[in-house]
Amino acid sequence: MTTPANLTYTAIETRVANQLRIPTSNTTETAKIAALINEVYRDIYVKQDWHFLVKRAVINTTIVYEGGTASVGTSSVGVTSTSVTLSSAPSTGYGAFTDRSFYVTGNTADSGAIYRISSHTAGGTAVVLDAGYTGAQSTAAAFKVWQDTYSLAGDVGKLLKVKRFGREQPLWRISPEEMGDLKTRQYSRAGKPEAYTVLDFATTGDPTSARSLVLWPFPDDEYRLEYFYKQQLNTELSSTTQPFLPDEYRQILVYGALARGYPIFLADTERGLYFQGLFNDMLNLMTANHREYTQDRPQFAPREADRTRFAQRRGTRTSLGSYFDIFPSEP
Repeated sequence: MTTPANLTYTAIETRVANQLRIPTSNTTETAKIAALINEVYRDIYVKQDWHFLVKRAVINTTIVYEGGTASVGTSSVGVTSTSVTLSSAPSTGYGAFTDRSFYVTGNTADSGAIYRISSHTAGGTAVVLDAGYTGAQSTAAAFKVWQDTYSLAGDVGKLLKVKRFGREQPLWRISPEEMGDLKTRQYSRAGKPEAYTVLDFATTGDPTSARSLVLWPFPDDEYRLEYFYKQQLNTELSSTTQPFLPDEYRQILVYGALARGYPIFLADTERGLYFQGLFNDMLNLMTANHREYTQDRPQFAPREADRTRFAQRRGTRTSLGSYFDIFPSEP
């Protein structure tokens, strides 16, 4: 079989149906064929971080806001308030503070307590925290507002690399647990981001939450980050959607569906093995081309000395200790 340009899903389904002697008007049987094609499609997707699926996106971090003071807390014993009033309105250029972190620098009653801002309007003085402020009441508390969490593109399936413009080495990827340890140990440290973690449904438990990037230390200035990711499969293939595969590889979906379909529809295992061989040959070709493509491009990896500092373990937990304190300085 030759592979014409722009082999659509409908053409793929028709080829499989014709080979299996199933009329395309038989919607019950063609639905089974569609299921087979989609099984093959998903199996191919997970085999590699295919270069033709990799996309690039950019994040611009926000500067820390430390303007003026804020009125926080209540005078009533055992009563907390989520309301905060800033002494002066921040410039609208800072944007809305919603979802950023709020930290009172002189909060000796609850040192290290960091709150998430649940509501704020750009240029406004009224701030609502995600939880009641537990520190001492103050009408002139020094504070900081920063953003360490940034939304990722909606089609991110797998985050592959994050790096800063002008820096060869990528940021370190750590687990959400390790990030939590870092933020506990050095909760108010600001600087150029050196490490990140990803929050998604698996880590937040919220099926409506978008994937987001958490940075450490939190950015003290405006930095431009670029990240590379593998696109996710959002929908099943159908007459209204098309395979992610380049045209020259789409025939593999026909081969894979026939390899599975011949034993099911026609009880022909031998013919199924024949198409399995064609499937394997094309998959090997795809893999070889993928490796050639990726090996021709610069590969960046953390320096071994830095890798060692991150990789040291105490039992089953990562010992972060002072390793970040001695992270090499950058220009």
